[in-house]
Amino acid sequence: MDFDQGPGPGSSIAVQDEATLNPNPFEVADEELDGVRVLAVNGELDLDTTPQLEERVEAALAAGDGGLLIDLSGCEFIDSTGIGLIVRTWQRLDADEDRGGEGRFALCGLGDQVRRLLEITGLESSIQTYRSRDEALLGLSSGD
Repeated sequence: MDFDQGPGPGSSIAVQDEATLNPNPFEVADEELDGVRVLAVNGELDLDTTPQLEERVEAALAAGDGGLLIDLSGCEFIDSTGIGLIVRTWQRLDADEDRGGEGRFALCGLGDQVRRLLEITGLESSIQTYRSRDEALLGLSSGD
C-alpha cells in the first residue's frame, strides 16, 4: 500500500502571489481639486493604519466646508476600523443637518472587498459612491 508522503524531490508546491504576502505600504495622498479635499488611500486600511487616515480626515474637516472625497482605488483591504472611520466621517458631513447635510462626502474607486462590506452593512444606500475620481469630483462640486 502506497501512502502519499507529500511533495518529494522535483515536485512543486503552489506559492501564493507575492502581492498577497507583501501588501503595498500604506500611504494617504492629500490634495484639493475643484474645491474638494481628496484623500487617496494606498495599501491596507486596518487597525494599524486607520489612525493615519483619521488624522488627514480631521485636518480636512478643520480646514473648511468643502466636500471630502476618499479615493479607495489603491486600497487593497479594509477592516471594521476603516469602515468605522468612513461611517463617522459620513455622519459628520452628510448626516449632520446643522452643517447643511447631504452631498459633502463621497467614496470612489471601491474594490470588490470594500463594496461587499458596504453592501453587507447596508451603507451602500447611504454613502455616496462613484466609480471614478472624476465622477465623484463632478458630483461633489455640483452638490448632486
